[in-house]
Amino acid sequence: MAYVKRNMFIDGVSGTIANQMTLKVRKGKTVVCVKRGADTMAPTERQLVARDKFEDASLYGKEAIADPIMKLMYAAAAEGGQTAYNVAVMDAARPPKIVLINTEKYSGAIGDVITVAVRNVVRVKAVEVKILSATGDEVEQGKAVPGGGKSYWTYETTVVNTISKGVRILIMATDFPGNVVHAEKLI
Repeated sequence: MAYVKRNMFIDGVSGTIANQMTLKVRKGKTVVCVKRGADTMAPTERQLVARDKFEDASLYGKEAIADPIMKLMYAAAAEGGQTAYNVAVMDAARPPKIVLINTEKYSGAIGDVITVAVRNVVRVKAVEVKILSATGDEVEQGKAVPGGGKSYWTYETTVVNTISKGVRILIMATDFPGNVVHAEKLI
């Protein structure tokens, strides 16, 4: 891929020339690429799944930038030559990752805090916390609230839990495109 600089005849032009090269305009710059040929082999099952996933991500990207607030959120996360659409597609294609469940401030009392860190392209839409006893009974569940930075969420407990050994903390994070991930911590 090459960028066109100071060429008044090609600047801003897009299309294919002589069935050999393609010109595209990307963020106001003209880019020259080799023309891609047609595939000669049938796609594999894995390729078909990837195509479907990309198509879904692309549709989400179009929907997201049609909403002015979502477009601003994605534009703020764009880096380098990325557009809001690029970031929205990337968000849809990559599920969030729960990277931390901090239970140091949880002892089973009301008002204890559980901190969760979730990495994503932009802040995730929601983080839910469920606390299960050692026997598997639900002690409580609720929504965490955004904390410091774009990754941290906090959950303040509302129920006393007298059994602190064998307690399971279940986390569910959902991003704006609807990707859902789960994580668990045994304390």
